[in-house]
Amino acid sequence: METRLKKKDALARWRALPEGAALNPSVIPYKHEGSTYGHDGIRIEGSPEFIDAVLGRLKDLLALESPTTRIGLAYQKVQPRPGKGTNGGDCVCYVKFHERGREAKIMNLTFGMAAE
Repeated sequence: METRLKKKDALARWRALPEGAALNPSVIPYKHEGSTYGHDGIRIEGSPEFIDAVLGRLKDLLALESPTTRIGLAYQKVQPRPGKGTNGGDCVCYVKFHERGREAKIMNLTFGMAAE
């Protein structure tokens, strides 16, 4: 893919995508150090209603909360910078996917996952 698509090309790519394609994000390795920028993940910002509507369309990803992987999830109110408003976006939600450690995998597979 080009470094940056023009809007018309990005819209054409989006329109051409098949509906219902499998969501198979790569997971962040256990004990990863440093930034996770560039790893498969999602950032949704705006009103809670908008964020919830987008998350509702991504329920397939909940399967990644499993004995071997976990979902890293942060859902919070936006903290405006001094002297700047939130421009109408009240909240932000970040979603990343992580590999569980060996001990957690063994415990989860042996005894089942504890209810959250």
